[in-house]
This record gives sequence, structure tokens and C-alpha cells, in this order.
Amino acid sequence: MLLFASSAINAQTFRDNSAYAALSKEIQSNDASRAWQLATSLEDEHLGDPDFDFLYGIAALKVKENEFAVYAFERVVANKPQWLDAQYYLARAYHLMKNYHASVEITQSLINIDAISPKLKASTESLNRQSSVALNKQSLFIQQSVNMSLGYDSNINAGTSEDNIYLPFLDQEILLSESSKENSDSYLGLGYQLSGTKALTQSSKLTFLGSGKLHRFFSEPEFNRITLRTNVQYHKDFEAFSANVGFRAVPLWLDGEYYRTQYGATFGLSKTLNQQWMLSTQAFVGKTKNDINKLLNTDDASIQLSAQYLTQKWRHVLSLIYSQEESEFVESQHNSKDINTINYMVNFAINQQWLATTNIAFQHQAYQHEHPFFLEKQKDDMWLFSSSIQYKDSTNWTYQLSANMQDKDSNLALFSYQRAEINLSARMSF
Repeated sequence: MLLFASSAINAQTFRDNSAYAALSKEIQSNDASRAWQLATSLEDEHLGDPDFDFLYGIAALKVKENEFAVYAFERVVANKPQWLDAQYYLARAYHLMKNYHASVEITQSLINIDAISPKLKASTESLNRQSSVALNKQSLFIQQSVNMSLGYDSNINAGTSEDNIYLPFLDQEILLSESSKENSDSYLGLGYQLSGTKALTQSSKLTFLGSGKLHRFFSEPEFNRITLRTNVQYHKDFEAFSANVGFRAVPLWLDGEYYRTQYGATFGLSKTLNQQWMLSTQAFVGKTKNDINKLLNTDDASIQLSAQYLTQKWRHVLSLIYSQEESEFVESQHNSKDINTINYMVNFAINQQWLATTNIAFQHQAYQHEHPFFLEKQKDDMWLFSSSIQYKDSTNWTYQLSANMQDKDSNLALFSYQRAEINLSARMSF
């Protein structure tokens, strides 16, 4: 964020030049692309002049042309070393280029200058802290958290509300067992998360995420489950985009017995268009291995396209996801399906402590082969809605109240259900 763009420009007395005045006006407007377009159109004539270089550097920062900003502010500081605003912006440009050593050095020097204004000093101290933290993370940054939640689930097994169903395969009504019908229960959740970042260069890093969650029901212990999730990725920033490649594994235990694991490779690309917009894509190719019943093994693939729009308080993300699960065996080919999902998520930062989140999604599942009992292909439509309010009490403690709802409609009555869940959780990070 360019905290001092307007004040710095107004405070500095630029020479009487209509081009500089026009550029200054564009910079202080909300159209960053127009300011940068004007700055580049004037560079052949004015580049090298400290007054113009200062304006040029700020315009470059607004459109995230950080390398051009570094060169511009380096020229300003070399020609006018007493221009403190230019030193601050040079330090910010270094920070954005991940040259944290240089940013810390400049900001520390600025802080010690007696003539610095209180407003500029406060922002310089903030930038110094950010650069110092980022510099420490470049070696190896580890963060852990534990959480506990109490909740209620209206349909813990995603069961139907029907008492019996008609099976065309047998040409008769079948009475459903209690385990196949809708069950509700309260639960206790315990979780642990470990994340790590290892910077390799200024433009590449390794990340690791490992988490585990225990879901323990009070009255229906046969539905207890433990889920582990591991994800290792290599990230690389290029001039035009960022890329990542990695591996993930998600094992699951039900009622104390190992049930299945999904694992595979991930690939991703992201492109930051400006301060508000970012586009990204993420692909996954892998397998699901089921230990209880090998006929449930599948080959899995998915691709996700996302667009993010960010403002000072709001974050909007719209995602389109296509997934495919193909059975490994002919005997269970009726489990093969294509899944299309559209998902919208919005975050609203109420203030520094409170964060509200809402997520709504629609999912269509089309099975590729006829079900052996129902003698037709299964088709499911599902709406998913979730909302939460989070309160950050301190650096270490966060509390959250959340609600989730699902409404699944299937042409096969056995697979239609409704589900609602509410839980209150506390998280400690360290």
C-alpha cells in the first residue's frame, strides 16, 4: 500500500512542468494503469531527472512493476540523498523484490534520523518489522497450531430420510437398516497443523503443510474418523507468473480402522494482474486406494480455475472445478463419475479482530455407468452453503463459530439427503 504517495508528492516542490503535474494527478487518482501509461510515455524525455524519477517510481509500484521502481528510486536517492520519502519508497521497492536485507538496512537508517516526520517514521518502522520478519522466514519458517471444536451434525453418515426404497434389480421394496438412514449426533473435534516455508532463492521456495483431525461422536462411535493431510510444494516466481508443483496425500481412518488414502501430484499457475485481480489454476492427478474394499479404488483427476478480487476489506473468489473419478475395476465401473462445481467465497474483514466468511457452491455429479441395483445412471445435484465469524483475540488465540448446510438431490432416492452442522472452535497458534 502506498501510504505516502499523496503527501510525498504534495510536499515536494516539483519544477513548473505540465507533464509532471499531469503525472502527479494520475498517480493520486484510482486508475493505476493510466498513471503508468503516462509515466512510460514520458520516460524518453524525462528519465534521469530526480523529480520525474520519483513520480515514475510511485507509478511503477502502483502496477507492481517493482523492478522499474527500484531503478527509479535508486537514481533519486543517488542524486538527492536527503530526500527521505524517496529512501522510504526505495526500501519498499526492495521489500517487494524480496531484497529484505536492503530494505532492513535503509529503514533502520531512516528511523535513526531526527528530522523524519512522525507519519513517515511510523510507516518506516512498520516496513522495517515486515522486512525483518520476512528475512527471518527466508532461512526456515515453522508455524504450528492446535484446535478444539464442539459441534452438532444433523446427518453424520449422509443417510437418506426414507424408511425403505424400491430396487428394480429385485423388483421389490427393501427396508433400510438404521445405519443407512439419517443419523444425528454431537461431536468433539481435535486438530493439529504444522506448516513450514524454506526460501531457496529470492524467487523460489519449498512449502510443507501437514494436518490431522480427530472427529469423535458422543453417541455413534462407529462414525468416528481421523483424517491426515500432507502437502509438499515447490514454488517459483517468474517475471510474468508464478508456478508450483507438489505432492499431496490424504489418508482416512473410520472407527479406528485404516480406510483409504488419496494421493497424487499437484500443478499450479497464478498471475497477478494488478492490486485487485489475480487469476490462478490448479490441477491434480492421482489415485484413491481403499483398504476396506479394493473395488472402490479410483483414478482421480481435477482442474480448478479461480479468479480473485481483493479490496481493502473484501476478498472475493470465484472458482470453477472439474473432477473425474474412474474406477480401476470393471465390476465397480458404476462408481465412475464426472463432477462439475462452481464455488463462490467472500471474506469481509470487519476490523483487525473480526473476520466474516461465506461460501456457496453448486455441484453436479454424473455417473458414467448404470447402477447394478437401480438399473440406471445416477445423477446428483448438490447445494453447499457455509458461513463463519472469526474473532482473533491475540497473536496466538482465535475463536470461530461456523455453520454448514448441504442439500443433495439424486434421481436415486437412496442418495438424496439434507445435512446441517454447527460448531464452535478455538485455535492456538505458536
